[in-house]
Amino acid sequence: MRVLARECGCDVDARDKDGTTPLMAAADYARDAAVRELLLLGADASVAKKDGTRAVHRAASSALSSGPVDDPNAVAAASATETLIDADAEKNVDVQSEVGTPFLCACARGAEATVRMLARRGADVRATTPAQVGAATLAASSGVLGALAAALEAGAPTDVRPPGGMTALHVAASHPNAASISLEAVDVLLRAGADPNAEDGEGLKAIHAAAVTGRVDVVEKLVSVTKPDAANDAGGWDVSAAQKSAQAKMRAIQEKHRGKDLRSQLDSKRNQWTVPTNEPPYVAVTGVLDAHSAASKKREGDEAFVKGDDASALAAYDQSLRLDDSNAKTFANKAAAILRMVGDKSAGDLKTKTSDLEKAWRAARSARHLDPTYVKAWYREGVALTELGDFESAAVAFFEGMQIDGDNADLKRGFDEAIRRGRQASGAKA
Repeated sequence: MRVLARECGCDVDARDKDGTTPLMAAADYARDAAVRELLLLGADASVAKKDGTRAVHRAASSALSSGPVDDPNAVAAASATETLIDADAEKNVDVQSEVGTPFLCACARGAEATVRMLARRGADVRATTPAQVGAATLAASSGVLGALAAALEAGAPTDVRPPGGMTALHVAASHPNAASISLEAVDVLLRAGADPNAEDGEGLKAIHAAAVTGRVDVVEKLVSVTKPDAANDAGGWDVSAAQKSAQAKMRAIQEKHRGKDLRSQLDSKRNQWTVPTNEPPYVAVTGVLDAHSAASKKREGDEAFVKGDDASALAAYDQSLRLDDSNAKTFANKAAAILRMVGDKSAGDLKTKTSDLEKAWRAARSARHLDPTYVKAWYREGVALTELGDFESAAVAFFEGMQIDGDNADLKRGFDEAIRRGRQASGAKA
């Protein structure tokens, strides 16, 4: 970087086609030393993209920041975030963007080390995103218990609600990303004062959300602290009664929305749970209405894929994604099914093949935006781009995947193949 900036005259604030600067790229990969060097070379930390995100937001939500609090990458991300705050003339720890403050970005990513550092620096723990989602809700949806605990210890409120009415407790009880920590997250939130009787816009409490997503252990935890539903006052209030009540409420919701398509129903439950990416923030489904069915369809697709029935696998994945489009693995598996179908087809209609490859590329790209640490998504994006003849972009996809898993043999082979074919194509043109 010193050679490029000082000897070659390269602009340290140059933007790529997406508006990303070198400083933002260094922040994306938690390269604290690169951040410091770029600042010494004169990089402007206040440069923002169209959505208002600066390098500090990207460091706070780096894909490498969500490890344990003492993980070297997590520590580097926290350090880079702090360095970028100090580089701001106003030392504005709460600089806003369309995806919220750095503290909210860190909560959404599950970056415990960064959450704790920003809390020490006086970040506003009561801030919300433009969609009115609070820190506790974002941390619960990240699936990282340490980040949720850190946000709550810093004083993040548990009662902040977006327009759909879901609290952090609803999210911990039902969000797909929180499945592995759901019981512990619910317990942490209850101890922090979360109200188990709070209802969302459809009249569902956290216990109902847990019941309809099949989390029996969470229902067992909540049943003793949740006020019985009116219909169960006489018959007692236990796990079975809570499950029956949840089913009845879901039937009532479905009846209420009869005549509307499923997408309209889900749209009424959506909130933005965002982190900065190279594209507009993705929108994740809350999971209360559809996570259980979506997971079932994904399993159906996985079984068909293993059997080699790619057409059935693809149909099942599409059904799953119509129910819940927040699962990175479903998108990545869809890409794999399409790529194998394209590979199995004999040479035929080039237009059809190109269309299929573009579908695989879009699915893989969606997967890695939902989970930038999921290397299979980067790999499948690279494969699709290679087959589409965009060898440069393919090499970049493989290379960025290797920044996450440098020992991945598939990524290395893909990178080498993209470079080889790119050189071959350049030679043929020459």
